[in-house]
This record gives sequence, C-alpha cells and structure tokens, in this order.
Amino acid sequence: MPILPIGIAAGLSLFGDLTLFATLVTQLNTLHITLAEVGILLSIHRFLRIPGNPLVGWIYDRFGRRKPFLVGMLLAVISTAAYGLVSGFWLFLVARLAWGAAWALINVGGMTMVLDVSTEENRGRLNGIWNTLIWIGYAIGPLTGSILTDHIEFRPAMVVLAGLTSIGLVVALLFVRETRSSHLLQAGSNRLTIGQTFRALFFSPSSSASSASAIRKGMGLYSITTFTGDGVLMSTMTLLLTQLFGETISLSGIVVGVATASGIFLAVRSVIGAVISPGIGRFSDRVGRIPVIASALVAGLLGAVLLVFADSLAVILVGVILGALSTGIGLVVIPAYVGDHTPTEKQGMVMGRLAMTGDIGNMLGPVLAFTLAPLAGLGWVYGLCILVFGIGLLLLRDA
Repeated sequence: MPILPIGIAAGLSLFGDLTLFATLVTQLNTLHITLAEVGILLSIHRFLRIPGNPLVGWIYDRFGRRKPFLVGMLLAVISTAAYGLVSGFWLFLVARLAWGAAWALINVGGMTMVLDVSTEENRGRLNGIWNTLIWIGYAIGPLTGSILTDHIEFRPAMVVLAGLTSIGLVVALLFVRETRSSHLLQAGSNRLTIGQTFRALFFSPSSSASSASAIRKGMGLYSITTFTGDGVLMSTMTLLLTQLFGETISLSGIVVGVATASGIFLAVRSVIGAVISPGIGRFSDRVGRIPVIASALVAGLLGAVLLVFADSLAVILVGVILGALSTGIGLVVIPAYVGDHTPTEKQGMVMGRLAMTGDIGNMLGPVLAFTLAPLAGLGWVYGLCILVFGIGLLLLRDA
C-alpha cells in the first residue's frame, strides 16, 4: 500500500519538533536562550508555513511528488540534528525555519499523494490510514524525546531523534514512488504565467463554481477543526487542570504533577485519533462526507460545553474524548471532502491551501485562548469554541 511508507516517514519526521514542545522550556541554559525566545522558536515554523503551504502545493503540481517529499524528509533530518548541535537564538531559529519548510513539504506532499492514489470510493479510508500514522507520531514522538532527554540529556537526545528521522528518510527513498501521472507533469502548472500562478495559489482552486464553493467550505471547516482542537484544547489543558486542581492531581490514589496529568490527557487524545481514523474514513466512504463531518462538529460542541462547566477529572476526560473524536474525524474526512471536489491537475495547490487554513487555525487558537483567558476566564474560551462549532454547522447547511 503506497500510503504506508509515506505515513511512516512523516510520523518519524515529527519526533524532533514534538520533543521541543515538551522539553525546550527546560533547556534555557543549555541552549543559551531566554523564556521569551522559547515562544518564538515554538511558533515561527507555523508563520513560515502559512504563506509557504500553497507555494509547496504548486511545487508538487509542477515538479511531481517524490522529489519534493524526499527534500522535506532530508530537511527534517538536518533540522532535528541541528537542535542538538547549535546554540543561541539565531542559529536555533534557522533550524526551526528549516523544520517549517520540511513539514510543509512532508504534510502537503502526503495529503496530495493520498489524493493521487485514491478515488471517492476509498479516499476516506486511505486518508484515515495517513492520519493514523501521523497520530502515532504525535503520541510516541514527545514521549520518546522526553525519556531520552531525561536519560542522556538534550543534545544527544536530539541527535538520536535525527537518527530515527533518518530511518524515515531511508523508508521514503526505498519505497515512496512518484504518484503523479507523467502527462500531468507536462501540463497545467508548467504553462502558467506568474500572475496565473499567484491566482491559482491563493484564489482559484477550481474552474467549477460548485467545486470552488465546496472547497472553500471545506477549508473553513478544516480551520475550525484545527482552531478548536490543536489550537485551543491542546494549548489550554495544563492551564485548565492547574486552575481546577493546583500543581498536583490525584489519579486513582497516585499523586502526579499537573504537567504529567495534562500529558496523559493529550496522549489519550492522540490514541483516540489514531484508533478511529481508518474506520471513520471508511465510514465516510459509505455514507457520505457531510453527515460524518456534522457528527464531528456536534461532538466538538458537546465537548466544549462540558469543559465550560468542568468541575472534575471525569468531566474533563469526557470533554477531551469528545474533542478528540471531533478533531480525529475532521482531520480525516474534511480533506477527503475537499479532495472529492478538486481537479486532478490542481491537487497539490488545493492541498497546500488546505494546509494553510489548518495552520491559521493552529496559530490563532493559542493566541486567542491565552488573550481571552486572563480577561474573562477559560469558560469564555471554550464558549468561543461552541460558537465556532455552531458556525461550522451553518456552513454545512448548503453543502
């Protein structure tokens, strides 16, 4: 199955980046950076990807799939190794920018290759397999990196993680094949003028008005999914637990730190996403995309309602589970829905734009959450998510 090596490589590429989110704040003296600089280093790659994703999609349509994907994996190895070799803010910033370019190439390439090898009858299932492998990377990557950092320190740990990512590069070299047909490589994007290319990148996903409308709605729904899930829920979990329970929490009689408890909840979220993705994708192939997307929005809305009124670990856990179901379903089915309406010759561009809208949601979620929470409280943050899910349901009315 062509999706497996692509997903395995992509999952391994995430290990270094995800480990930074778990450990970078503890390495200020080692890396000669400040706490304020940590925030920049953990977010700069997303700022790069927002304008970069559509450009990467155009590259995939013009130059094929395999070579840009391999370049992305090579950059992932180099950037991960650099985390363990450089010191100071500016050199680390360059490494983070390299990772931003790497993930744009890997993520957009993976999503595009799924479209290449799928049809409307199996697109959900194949996209589910791709997402499962990504979720596994999300679950295993930071755990592996944190354990290595605790046992052999940060710099050697990052070199080891670069070695694991290089295994992904080898897998890609050996098993990832070109999925774009040769006649498409010689048409379409190769003949666009500069002005036409710019419009295609950012404004013209399709020549069909109905398809263009469906793609725009899909992109809005994708941004809603990333804003509420990867943006708000993931970034505020530790803050929510701290406000309710303090610095330590008792889990079945075992006292753990709030960071550990938050990590457990987020790991549960990743596992749920990994488990449900193939099945939910197959289900959307059979019953249609719209009902399944609607169920994701309803699950997310109910989860946000629970978090507004959360007063116990049990309520939070159910809210997290519902949020995980919402995010897991959305990340599988919405790209399949967009792919169903995407012209073959513009698959890379459209997937690049879809990834861009996802990164916008990822970026805005934490910013709005941590701006609103000190002013009005986390309840209003989750209330905002309820409103956003409602907007998503309105978008589906005419889909």
